[in-house]
This record gives sequence, structure tokens and C-alpha cells, in this order.
Amino acid sequence: MYKNFGRYLMTGFAVAAMATGLSVASAPAQDSIELKVAIFTPEPAPDAKMITRMLKDWEEKSGGRLKPVFFYGSSMGPLPRHHDLVRKGVADIAFFQHGVTPGRFPLTELVHLPYVLPAGPKGAEVGARILGDLRADYLAKEHEGTKILWLATTEPAYIYDSSKVIANVGDLKGRRYRAPTPTVATMLKELGANPIGLPAPLMAESLQKGTIDGVITDPNGVFTFKLGGLVKNETPMFLAVLSFGLVMNEDKYNSLPDDLKKIIDDSVGDGAQFGARAMEVWGKVAAREDYLAKADINKVALDPAADKEMRDLSEKFIEKTLADLEAKGLPGREVYAKMKAMSAEYSK
Repeated sequence: MYKNFGRYLMTGFAVAAMATGLSVASAPAQDSIELKVAIFTPEPAPDAKMITRMLKDWEEKSGGRLKPVFFYGSSMGPLPRHHDLVRKGVADIAFFQHGVTPGRFPLTELVHLPYVLPAGPKGAEVGARILGDLRADYLAKEHEGTKILWLATTEPAYIYDSSKVIANVGDLKGRRYRAPTPTVATMLKELGANPIGLPAPLMAESLQKGTIDGVITDPNGVFTFKLGGLVKNETPMFLAVLSFGLVMNEDKYNSLPDDLKKIIDDSVGDGAQFGARAMEVWGKVAAREDYLAKADINKVALDPAADKEMRDLSEKFIEKTLADLEAKGLPGREVYAKMKAMSAEYSK
């Protein structure tokens, strides 16, 4: 996601690698500035690799004056604390997910609503561009105390069922699905399914044990958490996404000399640049495409009536969400309308 850095980003949660497994940069030079970096995903994950490359690039361009020290796999604290780790100065930089702290980022989370973004890898590009465009006017306040380096989304998720073909809304009744966000969990419950709260790394084990019937995730989640053979059917319902952020402690950033600030600012770019990188990551990961092809997952094609039924039900849910935000004095309708208009424009 990040200028000329190629492949990165993934959906989902990660569990801890212990302190003995941390990847720590070599001892900093005397005049270097250490940057403690909290990354909730494990070191081998695409997004962790991308962030590592980006910050190593800072180190190289600064002649070693910026010295990142990486804490992978939520080893600095659980995922719901990652934004606060930076805001309070425990970490200098953190990679976090918005949906794990429901209501904390209400306007940002509007991008999680069903059918905001186009299906497929293009959705990640569009999502990144939208969040980048809305950042200054609407979303920065929700990230108070931090400097947003970038915001991003996954590509839209599908329903992956371990055995049943989900061809219409009625087929969801009674099915137990791991839900990635509060938005999806609420919709599943209203449609008669049973949303299950579950960290992403436990999806495969839960499918094997039969404690869940499927998962709501994007294709990258199937690849990352090795769900091939465990999920049999893919249905394009909801098309909801996860959103992520990489943030830096505001005071730490402001304390840097101008030449180091410039290195950081130049590496981030604007929403359009960021979105183009997202497209590259989600759309061109050869290993992922090879894995998914071998997984031989049945792609269910919804007939128009079933698709319309799902979208009509989603509109009712969306209206309730926006009304709740407006009742709290937040410009939910305004932001949602902008997201939809931008999505239509950037999807062309």
C-alpha cells in the first residue's frame, strides 16, 4: 500500500508471537531515533511484510537516523488496544483494525456497510481512495492524538460455507458464521443466522471441529488462514469489508526534524496513490491465486431476485445505522452519500 512497495495487506486478525520471537533492528546509532512499531499480524503476513519494507526504507533514506523496532503478532498488546498504544505513546507506530472497537470510529466504519464497494480486488483500491479522500474533513477527528499514515480496506468479503450452498436469504437461517465486524454480525443475526465472534487465526480449527458452519471473509482471508478444503461454497452476499489503519504518535511525528518528516510524508502519498498500491496487492498475489484455484471452491451465482432481496434488506439496515448516527449528532448520511458517490466514480 505504499509507494512502490508492492504486495501487502490482508484481512483478518492475528495472534501473538512472544517477545523472544520479535524481530528487532540492530542496535541504533547514537544519533538515531527509535520507532517502536506494533503490528497485530504475524511477521510472515503480507501486510506485516509491507509495513516492514516501508519502515526499512525510511531507515535507509534517513541514513539510519530513523530506526524501526518491530513488534509483530500483537506482542505489544491485544489488537483492540493498538490504536491506544500509539495515542498514549507506548508505541510510536501501530497497525490496527477499526472494527475490533465497535463505535470508536463510527464514520470510518461506514465503509463496512454492505455493498459500498465493488466486488473483487478493485474494491480494495476504491476503499483506500475513499478513506484517503475523506480523511482530512471527516475521519481525522476519530483518530485524535495520532497522525494517520494511511487507511485502507480489504476487498469485499463473501460468505464461505463448509457444506451448504447459500443461494438466497432463507438459506442463512440457523447457519453459524464467523463474523468479522459488528456490522456483519448484526446483519447476520437479523437474517436468522448465528454470528460467532472468533479471532481469524481460529477459523480453520473451528471449521475442522464443526463449531462453525462457515466464515465471512474475502479471498485473501481464505488464503492467509488456509481455509482451502474447509470451505466448499462461496456466495457473493453482503460484500462488506474490513478497514485498517497505520498511525503514528502525533507528538513523536511533530518532534522530528523536517527532513525526516518529509521522508515519512513522501512514503505515504495520497488516497489515489494508496489505492493503486492496494489494487496491486489484492489483485496480483500469484501465490494467493494459485492457492484459491487448487482449493476448488464452488462459486455460487445468485439469481437476480435473490441478489435484490439481499440488497433490499441491506438498505433497511443501512438506514437504521445512519439514523442512529444522526441522532448522535454525527454526519452519517453526508459521509455515507460521499462514500457511495466516490465508489461509483472510482469503480469506472
